[in-house]
Amino acid sequence: MRYRLFFLFALILLLFPISGCKPTPASLMAAVKADNTEEAKRLIEKGADANSRTSPTGWSALHYAARNGNVEIVQLLLNAGADPNCSGAMEGQSSSVISLKPLVIARANLDLVSQIPASRMEETLRQNGLDDPALVKSMKDPKAADRYQTVVDALSKVTKN
Repeated sequence: MRYRLFFLFALILLLFPISGCKPTPASLMAAVKADNTEEAKRLIEKGADANSRTSPTGWSALHYAARNGNVEIVQLLLNAGADPNCSGAMEGQSSSVISLKPLVIARANLDLVSQIPASRMEETLRQNGLDDPALVKSMKDPKAADRYQTVVDALSKVTKN
């Protein structure tokens, strides 16, 4: 009887970490940067920190979702408590570079997709060092302007001036 209780307790301890692991901030950031909605949703549902950042002064997951114009990830992050008012500098940029809120990034991308034809978008982005595959795909999408407008609208409702 004593061994049965010990065995049952050990089994419970073994199973707990498997089902109860909280995702790392890096895993959520990777999913959002890659514009992987299903993985981001899964990680958020498992308790990933909606305010994950690339570094203490870097972009948050919400910055990257806004940059990619991903309405669903933006809403998932906001519903999970992401701070729409946090500012950050893009990964790889010095801290002296201006810090931006996600709303500013979404508005800038809305302006770009409204002014640059989809046929020239990839070339224009690459010329400016913006060759991230998820960003290029997002901005070349014929429905990009509608998606970015929806993101701007969602962030405008919750962002402080």
